[in-house]
Amino acid sequence: MGSESYYDVLGLPRNATETDIKKAYRNLAKKYHPDVCKDPGAEEKFKSINEAYDVLSDETKRRQYDQLGHDNFTNASKGNYSGAGGAGFNADFSGFGDIFDFFGGGGRRQSGPREGDDMLMRIQITLEEAVFGTQKEIEVMHTESCPDCDGTGSATKKTTTCSKCGGTGQIKQVKNSIFGQMVTQSTCPTCGGRGKIPETPCKKCNGTGRTKVRRQVTVNVPAGIDSGMRLRMEGYGEAGDYGARNGDLYIEVYVVANPKFDREDDNLITQYEISPAQAVLGCEVEIETIDRKKVMLKVPAGIAYGTRLRIAGEGVRRRGNYGNLLVRIVIATPKKVSSAERELYEKLLKAEGNAGSSSSSKDDEKEGRSKKRGIFK
Repeated sequence: MGSESYYDVLGLPRNATETDIKKAYRNLAKKYHPDVCKDPGAEEKFKSINEAYDVLSDETKRRQYDQLGHDNFTNASKGNYSGAGGAGFNADFSGFGDIFDFFGGGGRRQSGPREGDDMLMRIQITLEEAVFGTQKEIEVMHTESCPDCDGTGSATKKTTTCSKCGGTGQIKQVKNSIFGQMVTQSTCPTCGGRGKIPETPCKKCNGTGRTKVRRQVTVNVPAGIDSGMRLRMEGYGEAGDYGARNGDLYIEVYVVANPKFDREDDNLITQYEISPAQAVLGCEVEIETIDRKKVMLKVPAGIAYGTRLRIAGEGVRRRGNYGNLLVRIVIATPKKVSSAERELYEKLLKAEGNAGSSSSSKDDEKEGRSKKRGIFK
């Protein structure tokens, strides 16, 4: 679907409600469904509509899509393959069942060769990698088109028309109901929806047209990604039937906790300790950012414990925007002091006590004068 945003595909603004999204999807799906629209490109348009609805109708996926942008969300990598080992997890990302109630008997109808299954894998990255973006090499095991038969399933690379479905890939069934006869279609069990069967089954893939392989894939992780977000690698899932597209590979990201920095939306949070004297008088301290730069931060006099001071633009980078680095000030009370320090603290305590006594005496004097005025009034 190119670089066209999912909102554009459904003809919706970015603030569209859940009801708006579902209504637009139903209208467009009915209009461009291959059983209804015979225009060239209708099938691809229908796939784009389903893809857009899958993301925008899911609150979590929509939030990730809005945060990462279309290109980062849909194309985590155009990828390079190389031999390796690995593992993957099957996952179902369809969720389009309700719309097919419009086209006979409910349930999703499979039209033609079956697309490949989607896959889900999980990776761990550091907070630094999440902030600045990175590339990760992952190992994937999935099915690909058989190299011996070019995905045809036939040793001769020739196929014949399926006798059971007559080459349509579909089996039609007529059911009687109170509304009359209803025609439903299902995938032909003999040819698997391909409409063709191998002339001579390929020995390498046993006539399936697919083989299991291990591959190494490069994943481009965009800056600003957060734990739980998923990247989609189009066509990197399981192989589809001959003539059908491959499934997609979804990469779910987990960001490992950092001992020095926490994340709060697009802001980073760190902690810095100062002495009681620095808290009272104010000071200037050196803060190290997540990219190891040294930044001077002015701490105002009389600062309270737990106050956050902001260093602009040193937080999470995402889609051209920069979060902030928030420095939480902690006032460290010394557990051990020298005799000289103790003497200074005792003088300070005495001064605070005298100041308190002086203030208390003045208050008592004012109260006494007030009472006297009351007696002789």
